[in-house]
Amino acid sequence: MKIEKRIKKTFISLIFVIISIFLGLWITKILLFHENKIERYGNLTNTKGIVILFHGIYGEDKDLGEITSFLEKEGYAGVNIQYPTTEGTIQEITEKYIAKEVDYYVEYLSKENTKRKSQGLPPLKINFVVHSLGSVVLRHYLKNNRLDNIGKVVFISPPSHGSQLADFPLSDVIRSTLGDAVSQFKTSPDSFVNLLGEPDYSCYVMIGNKSNNFLYSWIIPGTDDGMVPFSTARLKNCKYKTIDNTTHTSILKDSRTLNEIKSYLE
Repeated sequence: MKIEKRIKKTFISLIFVIISIFLGLWITKILLFHENKIERYGNLTNTKGIVILFHGIYGEDKDLGEITSFLEKEGYAGVNIQYPTTEGTIQEITEKYIAKEVDYYVEYLSKENTKRKSQGLPPLKINFVVHSLGSVVLRHYLKNNRLDNIGKVVFISPPSHGSQLADFPLSDVIRSTLGDAVSQFKTSPDSFVNLLGEPDYSCYVMIGNKSNNFLYSWIIPGTDDGMVPFSTARLKNCKYKTIDNTTHTSILKDSRTLNEIKSYLE
């Protein structure tokens, strides 16, 4: 009888643990999801140029809110795109949420620059400021779409050549929760991110050197910003700068970052 009670108790405990794990993953998936949202800013009829912004993994448009407000004050116009990073691969995310917005401004500039040419004015450019996973989404888009009026691109905290967080076995085990895009950030030479090639447009990589996640930093070898290792952030054809004492996300609100963006775009 005692053995039967122990078996029953163990079985009930096991069921409880399994249910708790699945419930936890379900709640996590809900928390990581953010619906598609478009925030247009600035005055298109009187602008220094277009700047398109979008966030990183599990992010929201408000992550780039300070940069957006800063750019608007500096005379730029464009859009801050919020999109669900857990819904599909990089290719699917790009096609569904990013491409149509870029195409909108490409078409606008095509007409606007025709007018400006007739008035003897220089053409306006499309610039980009993107964070983390957003950098890979943009690199994929620009690899497959050549823009005649592309200006400058700012990659903030980019996992340009992957992150060991994606290599960690658990990321594959809970892929349905984390999203399909995570597996495309592996550091192997044949991973999606490492087959994108180097940019052939003007670009600037900025990254912090402070971690606020000891667990992630334990998984990532060397210096990191809490999510992205220094060793994989650089791109050969991009200007590069470390924003000291900032993390993967705090870099987005640092005044030095804002000033670097302003100086680079000008």
